[in-house]
Amino acid sequence: MRTLSTQVKLRRLVRSTSEAFSRLRWEPSERTMAGSMVDRLLELAAEVRESWAQEAIAGRPGEALSAFVADTMRMADLAISGIAQEGSDLGLLQQDFDRAALPLEVFLRGLDAEPALQRSA
Repeated sequence: MRTLSTQVKLRRLVRSTSEAFSRLRWEPSERTMAGSMVDRLLELAAEVRESWAQEAIAGRPGEALSAFVADTMRMADLAISGIAQEGSDLGLLQQDFDRAALPLEVFLRGLDAEPALQRSA
């Protein structure tokens, strides 16, 4: 299954989220802009989902694989949404996001490698 587009969009989301957390952590005055940052990050997350949906049509992953992606993106959305909440712990939210997004990136790479693994078996 080809997931290159989803991987690229996920990497953009991870990079943008990391930058947002850093910016908010080092410049507390930026906290007033957290709402617009969250909106942009949620748009990027929606692009990841849309890309996955398109690639899933062509690759026909199993239901369990699609459920994993959906659950992982839901966890990422929750962590992103928490950024805008007053008094939120940015360190914990970043950990939650990383625990969702980084394994998803490895998972998607594995799906791309799957045909090569099947050929060598």
